[in-house]
Amino acid sequence: MAIDGKRRSGVYRWIKIGGLLSFLPFVMAAGPLGGYFLGDYLEKRFGSPSYVSLIFITLGFIGSVAETVKIVKAALQAEKKG
Repeated sequence: MAIDGKRRSGVYRWIKIGGLLSFLPFVMAAGPLGGYFLGDYLEKRFGSPSYVSLIFITLGFIGSVAETVKIVKAALQAEKKG
């Protein structure tokens, strides 16, 4: 019975790691897209210069990279716990 419980917890651990890592493409795409839409809105609404979009896209990309690092660290920590 104990072997079955260990095997089951190992499977759940790998499912958790797979779920965390499969979320990465969405995180990497959401930051720059959000920056683009926010910059485009500000350009149209307030007539700001065109480089504002580029600044927000860059900030979104930097935020996505930071969030990716957090997710990878969480996945590595979940792997070590098992």
